[in-house]
Amino acid sequence: MRNKKDLHLAACIAELDTMTEIPDKLKDLDVISLNKKAELLFEGAMTANNENDEEVVYIYLMKYCQILQVMKKTFTNDKDYINLMYKDNLKKAIKMLTHLKESLEKRYEDKTKEKDNTKLMKHSNQNRKRFEEKLNFEFESTITNENLLYLLDNTDRKKICLLDTRPSDIFNKKKIISCDVINIPKENLVLGLTPDILTNKLDDQFKEIWMNRHSYNYIVILDQGTEDIDDDQRLLNLKNALLKWDTTCDNSKKLKFLKGGYEDFNHLCPWNTTQNSIIKSNKDVEPLSDIELDPEPEYEKLENKPIQYPSLGTVQNDLAKLKFKSTLYNGLTTDIKSKLDHRDNYSSEEDIDSQELTHTPINKPHVPIFDRSTKPPVKINQFVSPEFIKPLYKNNDELDDENNELPNNIEQLENRRLSLENGFLENVDSYVHEYKNQDTDLNSIPRIDRSTKPSDDLLIVSRTKIIGGDGLRGLQNLGNTCYMNSILQCLSSTEDLVKYFINIYSKFNNFKSRTKGLVAKEFSNVIKNLWSQSGRSFQCQQFKDTIGEYKDMFKHYDQQDSHEFLTILLDWLHDDLNQPEDNRIILGASKETGEEDWGNWTKANNSIIQQLFYGQQKSTVSCDTCFEKSVTFEPFLSLSLPLPSEGNRCTLSDCLQLYLNGESICGWHCPKCKRSRDATKKLDIMRLPPYLIIHLKRFSSNGYKKNSNVEFPKMNLDMSNFINGLEHRNWKYCLYGVSNHIGSLDGGHYTASCLKNSINKWYKFDDVRVYEIDSSTICSPEAYILFYCRKN
Repeated sequence: MRNKKDLHLAACIAELDTMTEIPDKLKDLDVISLNKKAELLFEGAMTANNENDEEVVYIYLMKYCQILQVMKKTFTNDKDYINLMYKDNLKKAIKMLTHLKESLEKRYEDKTKEKDNTKLMKHSNQNRKRFEEKLNFEFESTITNENLLYLLDNTDRKKICLLDTRPSDIFNKKKIISCDVINIPKENLVLGLTPDILTNKLDDQFKEIWMNRHSYNYIVILDQGTEDIDDDQRLLNLKNALLKWDTTCDNSKKLKFLKGGYEDFNHLCPWNTTQNSIIKSNKDVEPLSDIELDPEPEYEKLENKPIQYPSLGTVQNDLAKLKFKSTLYNGLTTDIKSKLDHRDNYSSEEDIDSQELTHTPINKPHVPIFDRSTKPPVKINQFVSPEFIKPLYKNNDELDDENNELPNNIEQLENRRLSLENGFLENVDSYVHEYKNQDTDLNSIPRIDRSTKPSDDLLIVSRTKIIGGDGLRGLQNLGNTCYMNSILQCLSSTEDLVKYFINIYSKFNNFKSRTKGLVAKEFSNVIKNLWSQSGRSFQCQQFKDTIGEYKDMFKHYDQQDSHEFLTILLDWLHDDLNQPEDNRIILGASKETGEEDWGNWTKANNSIIQQLFYGQQKSTVSCDTCFEKSVTFEPFLSLSLPLPSEGNRCTLSDCLQLYLNGESICGWHCPKCKRSRDATKKLDIMRLPPYLIIHLKRFSSNGYKKNSNVEFPKMNLDMSNFINGLEHRNWKYCLYGVSNHIGSLDGGHYTASCLKNSINKWYKFDDVRVYEIDSSTICSPEAYILFYCRKN
């Protein structure tokens, strides 16, 4: 006998029953249409039964019985009903449902017990796993924060000494308190450093600990957040001082470098630091276990109210007593129901295959000349909502028949079943539950300053998977919309953004935003279409119509600037998805380094767009007469880099250096001189985002395009020489997308070159044409916007 397919749709029979309801719209169909749908469901149930998928069989048969009940109630006097209703299939369905319910109830009970036993086993093996890790890092020169926490909890803390190389003012505000710590600011770690030289540079409070360094079993070097000691020459100077020039002792086995530094350690166990004084000891909070870091899927708890679904016993006695009701299709249940109830309507876009074949191209109007030099600067909430917006969508109870009818052919049933088998909903429940971040008691669990830490939300998104196609579908040109197609393909290659809109998006939408959440909704539809498996290309007309409602320049079919479109689109998406954290408290953030400004800004601007794309820069304006300075910290969405005025070739480093060199400005009102003065404006990058967008300013204000060939790295863009902040998590980036422009200022064509990580190949996206290209062709004078992803 073949094994039964693993349970994959529900945690109990009550939850499975919530998936068996049919749309209320079905009662308006004629008896012939209802019968066809009933036959399709019965055939689908038999197909699933051949594969021993009891859950799918149960759902299909329950829906089948409900449709027959609709037929009986509505068409009792219809003689066609008499011919269609009473067949052997009904008796067979009831008999199978009786057996299935008993089998599933027992299997759900057994699975619950098995899951509980598995969790207990994982917990019991945790100490053994940590012990094995300890044996491994004894011989490594790098130590993780988990390893350090293990040592602090399981060895003598008096035998551990930390060498904290952060600036003294930062160290005094936020430091590790669980063992002996010496503050050695990086400014003292010069080339040729020796232990004796360092002794004279230390504050008196640390000299005694330093002189007794040989008595420690572990000496750990750390800074704010560096991942690799080889990336920082000053850290290497300290390492060499202890390994090469400390002749009184062999430190090779005891000297370690803390990967991720203070930043990661405080994120893991804040109770061992002074950053939050409310938590006193490690007894107050349990360290994160392997189970919590890699949660198993959790099912939503059912509300404490009776669930209305057809009773199996009632079906056996009299089908007329079956009850059903329409439900709101929202949240995660919507995804499950859409797999069983509806056609593959990923979006409000057209039916892909049929309408592509009959699509009539739009005559392209003459492309007007326009000034790209007047693009809006990157600002938050810079666009004003239109005075009148016509509704683009109906409420759930007004959906048309097309979106609510049952599958109308066997192929759709099979595709839907296969998508479920392939784990379309894998782990989404647990991630969404964790992402929702339930309210907590402020008195019992302190608010931690996360202004300098990686977002937990982004970590949850990165753990999910992209389920579907390969992301190689083209986009039809609706009439000079290549600028839009180019940007959409680059964003569709942004993995964490795709994961968010496929797996998590439906739970989080800000319907009070300027675009009422509609831009995010239609963008989600575009992403799902681009990652679907049907058709070579499709047209995103509904998406274009939606953005045209809120910006006149996108309403018509004129050519636009792709960077301007990207800036506006991401700003709208951020607004649609923004979930402010007004109750978050910023503790210990430095005003001078921009941490405080960043923390306050992210409280009001908390979205996946902010977490993925926004960085921070410092603007310093200095009076050329009295040298008075004015400093402001600003978030940035992309870096718009100038190109050197001379020469046809340059490097991306040249452009970055030119951007940071500073520029002279006239007429700046000096607060000290109390009059207009010439001044110098200098920019410094303080914080880099996980996904770095670089815009090459090829279009000049005097009407021509710079076709310089800017050489940029594809595998290893090192930003360490261009950042001036304390956030040193990772400076290295890999290229994954390029928006290209061919032509001149008053006309041209946009394409995209994108890397698909799953197959490690580069592809050219030229509207509907998608083809593989050699990576050596990526760097060209056509490159206009570069999309980089931080290396893991």
